[in-house]
Amino acid sequence: MAVDKEGDVRRQEAASWFARLGQRRVSTTDIHDFFEWRKNPANARAYERVEKAWATSGALADDPDISALTAEALGKAPPPVRARYMVSRLWKPIAAGATALVALALFASWAMDRPLDYATATGEQRTLRLADGSRVILDTGSRVSVRLRPDRRSVTLVSGQAFFDVEGDPARPFVVTAGDTTVTAVGTRFDVRRLGQGARVTLVEGRVDVGSPGTARPVWSLAPGQQVVTTQGAPEVRTVDAARETSWTTGRLVFAATPIREAVAEVSRYSDRRIELKDGGIAQIPVSGAFDTGDTEAFIAALSDLYGVTASRSPDGAIILRAPETR
Repeated sequence: MAVDKEGDVRRQEAASWFARLGQRRVSTTDIHDFFEWRKNPANARAYERVEKAWATSGALADDPDISALTAEALGKAPPPVRARYMVSRLWKPIAAGATALVALALFASWAMDRPLDYATATGEQRTLRLADGSRVILDTGSRVSVRLRPDRRSVTLVSGQAFFDVEGDPARPFVVTAGDTTVTAVGTRFDVRRLGQGARVTLVEGRVDVGSPGTARPVWSLAPGQQVVTTQGAPEVRTVDAARETSWTTGRLVFAATPIREAVAEVSRYSDRRIELKDGGIAQIPVSGAFDTGDTEAFIAALSDLYGVTASRSPDGAIILRAPETR
């Protein structure tokens, strides 16, 4: 009987990849390398055979040796000693191939469907390099969940804000979901801020379609320099200064006639120090200027020096802002 050495090698490579992807921690480099390996048509066919083997493996499911090996691969329970001995003793080419394919196909299906989660703490910013070459910048207090599949790249913005620099790939759309809002892109640069069950989407370069999960057509198509806030009663696309809207990616917050109330809320996102407005009369005072993210003291000093706002500290360290003192 002739032995398909090349096929054996590919099965071994596939098994190696399945095992690696099934680890608790999987690096983006590993995922990138896996997709590169899978670009080879022969490797892709080997993967398809694994899927088909699993789909038709119902008759093998009750075999104690196969069940033990599958449980071991999934980390559900260690196989009994006798089962391990029997598997090794019966390790013949055909039986071994069938057993490995069944166990590892399940293993791979589970691993490829598992999202990769990333998060930042208050005041922290983080840049992610995804396996497809795209770049994601996470703002303070943000969390995303990433799934990269052969036909689709999906990111869920669970909380906070993120900037996306997407690598072009028409065959694999890049979809960001933030609550009830979806943003679909191919190759583009855009910013998404999670707001309740919706989002604020700002396009810097390229084009994105904004809609809702499950809708066949996009509700809004943005051009560079446009923004839409989906939580508003009647959302409208408006023109904005995209550089200012995304200045946080450079470690700066830029305000242009921004009400103090809004500026304080933005600055507070980057610090654990609480800022309170004790006088509603100052909430709408327009503030302009550029500040380093996390530099609360410089922001408070500017409010005092330029706008006459009085700042004091409470016993617990909070900063209390009041209207300018009148004499």
